Amino acid sequence: MRQRMKQGYRYSASIFFLSVLLLSFFSASLTFGQSTPNLRGISGLLPGSVLFLSIKGDASASSSLWGTDIYTLDSNVAAAAVHAGLLANGQTGTVAVIICDGLPSYSGSSRNGVTSNSWGSYGLSFKFIPISQGTAAMAQTSPNMPGPTLPAQQPPQSAQKQPITNKQNFYVFDDADVLMKMRKPKAGEVVYVQVTGTTSGSVWGTDIYTIDSNLGTAAVHAGVLSNGQKGIVKVRLLPGQSGYVASTRNGVTTRNYGSYGMSYSLEPASISASDIVWMIPDPGTVRDIPGVGPGKTYVVWVTGSAQERTIWGTDIYTSDSMISHAAVHAGILRVGESGPVIVHVLPGQASYTGSTRNGISSNNYGQYELSYSLEPAR
Repeated sequence: MRQRMKQGYRYSASIFFLSVLLLSFFSASLTFGQSTPNLRGISGLLPGSVLFLSIKGDASASSSLWGTDIYTLDSNVAAAAVHAGLLANGQTGTVAVIICDGLPSYSGSSRNGVTSNSWGSYGLSFKFIPISQGTAAMAQTSPNMPGPTLPAQQPPQSAQKQPITNKQNFYVFDDADVLMKMRKPKAGEVVYVQVTGTTSGSVWGTDIYTIDSNLGTAAVHAGVLSNGQKGIVKVRLLPGQSGYVASTRNGVTTRNYGSYGMSYSLEPASISASDIVWMIPDPGTVRDIPGVGPGKTYVVWVTGSAQERTIWGTDIYTSDSMISHAAVHAGILRVGESGPVIVHVLPGQASYTGSTRNGISSNNYGQYELSYSLEPAR
């Protein structure tokens, strides 16, 4: 194993100032302390909402940019501003953005030193408009007018549209033991698991089961699956209980138990085969995935962390970099946030360049035999 110098984590000194005017709902000014900003976290956005943003162009965030001229709502605004030619890399300025309906697809392109990515359908999007156009819309909006005045080329009724609801992907584990393999399970999380009902496993509790209870047996006991039936169950992770009560149901007798650290409950899951994306629990690092190699892609359930050991690279990371750490550095997850992340396994690189993003400092490194990049799972 390589020997590496430990380096302390440094909080990013660059502050992203986001001054927002939501014409659909209110006039306000907000500031965000993040270096890879997107608009997804702002609640209440509808097509026609206009925002004024004071941002610093960031060409390095192109991995989180989808589209050309019109970008997905979760695209990095600072990268989009450089791609669209409004700001140079590192230049700070004010831009106006209008929220648009989602498109059936987004085409990537290379402009101004930034390469955006292609994507399929996404529910909401944004584009840049001239400052004067945004100011005119603001001037025509009063507290008695709940809807925004849109640019002349758009019909006024578009402000009344609701965000498009996309077909939902369900990210599913195909591993009945996954609850015991999850690195950082958290109460409140919901995951989907494919299991086969059985009456032979050990289960503690009724309706709420200890986290080490056999999922297939608990599913039969709960009436979600029958013995021998294969299906997908919805698992809701719960806090530990002070006690678990035994009962007999559907041919399964569970056991009593006292206090235990974590629990879960079960519900039926109605999912069509076309909605399913299979995933694996976080293995720690990419090199720990069995049979891993360049060209392979995995969907991994990850909880963002800043407490793991350090990482090497920017956008492309060494395969021994912790996925949970890299997902925060890449702007895909926040610390403590859990969700599926797409991992693309790549050949080794001649060198890896470190950077500071989202409060995470990665490090430089020379040649390493295997790499990976990350992409948000949608």
